[in-house]
Order: sequence, then structure tokens, then C-alpha cells
Amino acid sequence: MKKHSVLMFVILILGCGTETPVIEEPEPVIEEPPPVVTEDKPIDHPLVAKGTVKHGEVNVDPEPLNRDGFLFVFKEPVYRHSVTLREKAGTYLLWDSREAHRWVETEHVFIRPIRGVNAGAFKHDTEYEIVMYTENFDCDTSKIVIRFRTKPWRSAIEEPEPVIQERIPAVPSGGRFRLDIIEPQLVAADVPFRGQNVDPEPLNANGIQFEFNHAIKKYKIDLRLKGGASLGWLPRGLVHNENIGKRIQIMPGEGAPLLEFDTAYEVDIFVMDFFCWPGNFQTVFHTKPKP
Repeated sequence: MKKHSVLMFVILILGCGTETPVIEEPEPVIEEPPPVVTEDKPIDHPLVAKGTVKHGEVNVDPEPLNRDGFLFVFKEPVYRHSVTLREKAGTYLLWDSREAHRWVETEHVFIRPIRGVNAGAFKHDTEYEIVMYTENFDCDTSKIVIRFRTKPWRSAIEEPEPVIQERIPAVPSGGRFRLDIIEPQLVAADVPFRGQNVDPEPLNANGIQFEFNHAIKKYKIDLRLKGGASLGWLPRGLVHNENIGKRIQIMPGEGAPLLEFDTAYEVDIFVMDFFCWPGNFQTVFHTKPKP
């Protein structure tokens, strides 16, 4: 017992006034992997078969663009289109397509600087946007957006190539856009609006013609008694043809009733011009009394 007490006393003396060293382990270091810069592949548009540039393309050489312009080949013919080019910052380039704003069927769209003006040129290391509105013969419209970036001046690129992050889906919009400023207008007719004393005999023999300010691609016309039934003159239903021109005509069909003297008639007309803009017209006239 005595030996045990002496041993405890020695331990207390030795331990008194000293600090027990604490070994702190270092916090674990989490090594993050280096950032990986990825570049999206250029996007093919479903309506474009091939083009000088694709949406999302980077490192594009601006010199051939300034020299030769752009060519886009569509998978189906377009009758109307419009083109705008601009920098991402908002500055527009005065480039256009010669075939734009015309109703000429084409599958090829060329974009070049407008002659006679300071159209502007493509610069290095700059992001650009091409916006094309296209329209086919059936008046289906599409908005096509193509963004690309030109290559830097430097020959060796130390940093990762620039990536266009935002991508605008370029799909048929289903909307209507206007490339003209004049709606279809009725400019001439064999029967004047609210005409009185109209001779019915020439109309029965030759039909009734109506002329518009634009070429027509679709129309529907009906002749009827004022407030009454249709006479069933031809053509019946919707007519859709690219060779209609500016004039349309309604004729008496076989077995259809003819215009009578001293009677009021109405003509209801629906037209759609080559700019895909519709118009509705109504003409009221009264034939002269029977001589």
C-alpha cells in the first residue's frame, strides 16, 4: 500500500505544471478538378440544307464573308424572305438579299452588301446575328436565327475559343410578318359599289370582273340576291393558283340563274395576295328596270 502511494505521489509531481502536447491534424484538402471548357457543335437548322455559316459556329474567318457574302440553300422553295445582319452589340450591317421582298420561288438566298452605301464589314473577334424571315407559297412563315463569331486577329489562341452560350430556337413561328406596306385593294370592277341602273345583259354574257392592286394567289367569290340565296355562279369555293394575276372573274355556270332586271345583288369577295395578306370586300348593285 505504501509503495502504491509513493508511486501516485511521484506521478502527480511530474505532471504538475506541465501541459500535455496536443497534435492537431491538418484539415483535408479537397482538390477540385481543373475547369473543362467545352464547345457546343454548330446547330443545323431543319429548313436549311447548307449555308456559309451555322448557328453557334465560332472562329469564322471574316475575310471570305466580306469578299463573297453568304449563301443559304433551303430544303424547300421560299417565295418571300427578308434578311437582317447585326453585331451582338446592336449595330446593323446594310447587307441584304437581291431576291428579298419578291414573290419569286427560290431555294437559294444570297446575302451581300447593299451597293452604293457604307454597308459595313465583318470584323475579327466579334459575334454576329443573321435573322431571316421566310415564307412559302402557302403563306407558312418561319423565323431563322443564326449566330456566329469571327476568329480573333491573333494566330495562336492561348485561351479557349469563345462559345456562344445563348441559343435561340429557329423553328417555324406560325406568325405573320409583313414585307409590304399596302394591303390588297379593289381598284376596278365591272359593277360599281352601290351602282344603280346596271345593265344585266353584258354581265350575263361576259361575267363580272374585279381588279386588285396586287397579284392574287387565293380567292373566293359569291354572287347572290341581296339578303338572299347564292346564284351559284362559277367558280365555286376557294380558288388557289399562282397564275391568277390581279383580276378575278365570276361567270354564270350551266343551269345557274342569270341576273334579272330591277333587282338588287351582292358580291362577297375574299382574296389573299402574293404577300399573304387577306382582304374581304362586298359590292352591292342594282340592275336597271326592264326596258
